[in-house]
Amino acid sequence: MDSRFANPGDVGHFLHYGGAGGTHELDQDFVVVDVETSGLDPAAGARVIEIAAVRIRPNGELVDSMSTLINPGDGDTGADWIHGITPAMVANAPTFEQVFDEFARVLDNAVFVAHHAKFDEGFVAAEAEIAGVNLAVMPAICTYWLARSSVKGTENFKLGTLATHFGISQVGAHSALDDARVVATMLPKMLASYGSLTYFTSPQPQPRLGQTGKLLTR
Repeated sequence: MDSRFANPGDVGHFLHYGGAGGTHELDQDFVVVDVETSGLDPAAGARVIEIAAVRIRPNGELVDSMSTLINPGDGDTGADWIHGITPAMVANAPTFEQVFDEFARVLDNAVFVAHHAKFDEGFVAAEAEIAGVNLAVMPAICTYWLARSSVKGTENFKLGTLATHFGISQVGAHSALDDARVVATMLPKMLASYGSLTYFTSPQPQPRLGQTGKLLTR
C-alpha cells in the first residue's frame, strides 16, 4: 500500500479511515471536505486559505454545505496561479477560528470524506490546533483509495480524471467548493460499484468554540 494515501485501518490526526476490514457498517451522512492552502505542509507554516464542506446522504442527496475563504493571518496565499486566491481576496475573510463552529456543525455525526484525505486532514488538524480546539475522532473514507478500489479504465485517479470519467463538470478546479461538489457527486457512483463500506469507529458531534464569523465566498 502507498503510505502517502489513506488506506482502511489507518489512524490520522483525528480520522480513523474505513472502507474495508472494519467492525461495522454505518448508515450515516457523508461530509466531503476540501481545502485550498498557501503551501503543501502545515508543519512548514502553510495555512488554509479556503475551506468547503458538502454534506450528503448515502444516496447523494444534498443535506447541507458551507464554504468560505480563510484569512491565514500573514497575508500569504501561496500559488495563486493554481488556486486563484490572492492576498486581497482573503484580507477581509474570517479566520479559521471564527468559522470553526459553522464547519463543525456540518461535520457533526457524519463520515469525513476527501480526495487524498491525508492532505486535507493534516491542514484541518493544524488549523484546529492553532484555534485551540480538540477535534472529535471521526470515521473517514479517502476517495482516492475508493477510486483505486472501484474504478476501472482510467489513466490515473486524479480528481479531474475521475470527473471526466463520471461525466461531472468542473466549474472551477482548485476551488474548495467545486472540488468538494465533484467528490460528493462521484461518491455514490463509486459506492454503487464498490458495495458496502465498513468502519472502525462511529460518528460523533464536534466541539464548539462559541465564535461567529461571516463567511466570505469567492
